Amino acid sequence: MLRPPPQVKGAVTEDDIMSFLPDVNTTCRVLMALNGLSQPAINFIPLCHYKEAIFRDDAHRRLLEEVQAQLKAISDAIAERNSQLELPYLYLSPERIENSVAI
Repeated sequence: MLRPPPQVKGAVTEDDIMSFLPDVNTTCRVLMALNGLSQPAINFIPLCHYKEAIFRDDAHRRLLEEVQAQLKAISDAIAERNSQLELPYLYLSPERIENSVAI
């Protein structure tokens, strides 16, 4: 909305409603940005996974494997809970979160 909401209930005209809305170009730019940001990554790498072997030390690798196992357990718990729902909530499942926007 480009203007504050009306203060008096029922006193809004169609012209008032039209003046609240942004112009077509602004709306199109916002929709294009939202569409671009909502697309899945082309080379999706899940959270806590890496293309290269970054952690070469055994202790670091064990910790990474432990975290990956915990994230898998969380994803499995979310999948189980979602199987009972009419409308599943998938957005914060670790398997659907990208590792980094910089990779």
